[in-house]
Amino acid sequence: MRETLINTILNYSTENRTPFLLTGDLGYSVLEPFQKQYPNHFINLGIAEQSMMSVAAGISSQGEKVFAYSIANFATFRALEQLRLDIGYHNLDVCVVGVGAGFQYGISGYSHWAIEDLSIISALQQFKIFSPSDKSSTKKAILDFLDQGGPTYIRLSKQESDLPETYFFKYVENHVRLFGRGKKFIICHGAIVIKILLSKNFNPNEYSIFVFDQIPIEMSNVYLAYLESSTCIRVIEECIFPGGLGSRVCKFLAENEIKKSFKWFGIDGTRLRSAGGSEDFLRMRELGTNFLEDLFD
Repeated sequence: MRETLINTILNYSTENRTPFLLTGDLGYSVLEPFQKQYPNHFINLGIAEQSMMSVAAGISSQGEKVFAYSIANFATFRALEQLRLDIGYHNLDVCVVGVGAGFQYGISGYSHWAIEDLSIISALQQFKIFSPSDKSSTKKAILDFLDQGGPTYIRLSKQESDLPETYFFKYVENHVRLFGRGKKFIICHGAIVIKILLSKNFNPNEYSIFVFDQIPIEMSNVYLAYLESSTCIRVIEECIFPGGLGSRVCKFLAENEIKKSFKWFGIDGTRLRSAGGSEDFLRMRELGTNFLEDLFD
């Protein structure tokens, strides 16, 4: 997905004004093609994420589109004040790219886990938030920013392939896909989606899976008929509960008085242990050892 980011920017730049790309001393073996082709539009700010966001805001204030690239927790937690005041408040065309969503830097421990980033950026309502689940949705998110501009946050994972366009696939909204045609609904986003779609427990005649590659501020009424007709609703996401996609789903269900069997799989931030491990190990530890089986139960 990181290579998709760079390739999309490079392809866009062949016929459009080249955006700026800033990095916090990260992205080696990924960002070099852009740096080589557009050296005057590439800046390595070093390990100074707060300064990077302020510099991005300054460049954008002069009419440019800017990408600011770092590991997700550094791009959000360390630079929150700059995101809020410099970028969001002034409604600037800055796309903050956070890599390593969820537990993808698992062995590095809690300092590198991006499990609160969605909650934090959700509080900055000027920002569009994207949580792509594959290469194609990453490309769509990047092009959305390049076309529409505005404060944007994209949380990237290391997913290297596209989701299989099978199981009665269709787009429900521009950045939301539906797989399957069953009456049991699963709602998800990000890197964990591929695990769900490829699970042996997924029967597309029994289940429908909503994949939100963009996290909305509020869910639209396009989902009303789907969820009213459902027999059960499940939400799964690799982040803490407050501010997650599940909070939008709960608000939508409550406001529309939809009373269905409901379960939300997420991360309880009150009982986290910092000991590192593989991404799969940490998913099982925090979401439940048998979370894929429980999700389809």
